[in-house]
Amino acid sequence: MSLRVTRASPAEYPILRNLYPLYLHDLSEYGDGYTLDAQGIWQPDYLPTWLTESEQVHPLLFRWDDRPVGFALVGQAPFPYMTPGRDFRLSEFFIIRSQRRHGLGQRAALAIFDRYRGVWELSQLRENRGAIGFWRRLLTDYTGGTFQETLIDGEPAQVFDNRHLPPSPP
Repeated sequence: MSLRVTRASPAEYPILRNLYPLYLHDLSEYGDGYTLDAQGIWQPDYLPTWLTESEQVHPLLFRWDDRPVGFALVGQAPFPYMTPGRDFRLSEFFIIRSQRRHGLGQRAALAIFDRYRGVWELSQLRENRGAIGFWRRLLTDYTGGTFQETLIDGEPAQVFDNRHLPPSPP
């Protein structure tokens, strides 16, 4: 069995629409930024921004044994929600709970970073200590510790340049 990270095609957008509420449900644990509206739909819903045929958005789907297990949403400059001077922003990253702690998140992240080379930024909600620790550990290993800790919109973030890093081992 192997992990596949692919760009979601328009025919696969319904899969992302099914996974996205699970992701927002997980985020709702960390504050009141994500809530249900009167119809029971998670708000705010940024997914439509990502489901466009644009060179600045990369909706990525993770599959394990041909079943969806997560997704990432990557913005590419000149994406409007990025810090100037950065090439890519990992805006959203999600692995379903039953597949966490098996190395899939690390493998998916490395596959994404190897696919897109440049200056990256990613941020986490300050209350999400698990995500902060995950990204710090992963980036320490991936970059040899050559990433910068910073804040983006008041939230913990990391910035790194992977243009000169070797590809990750399979």
